[in-house]
Amino acid sequence: MAISLVDPTASAAEAVLRPARRPLGPGHIVAALVSNGKPNSDVILRGVFEQLSKRLDHPVESLEFTKESASRVLSDEMTGLIARRCHFALVGVGD
Repeated sequence: MAISLVDPTASAAEAVLRPARRPLGPGHIVAALVSNGKPNSDVILRGVFEQLSKRLDHPVESLEFTKESASRVLSDEMTGLIARRCHFALVGVGD
C-alpha cells in the first residue's frame, strides 16, 4: 500500500478577486443573508443584520438565501444572483 504525504506548508493558490462596484450611499442598499442550512443559522444572521442596519445611516433591505446543504458550496446560480442584486453578503453557520 502506498503512502501519500501532504506538505502543510505549501502556499495556497492566489486568485485575483474584484468586488462588485456598488457604492454604499444614500440609495437603495441590499444585503444578502446566506444561511448554511444548519439549525439557527438564519436566526443568527437576522440578528446580526438587525444590529448592523441600526448602525448604518441608510435603510437596508435583506434578501435571504439558504444553501442546499451545509456540506456543499453555494451554487453558481445563487452566487450570480447575489452578485447581481446585493451590495454585500452576510454568511453564517448555525448549531
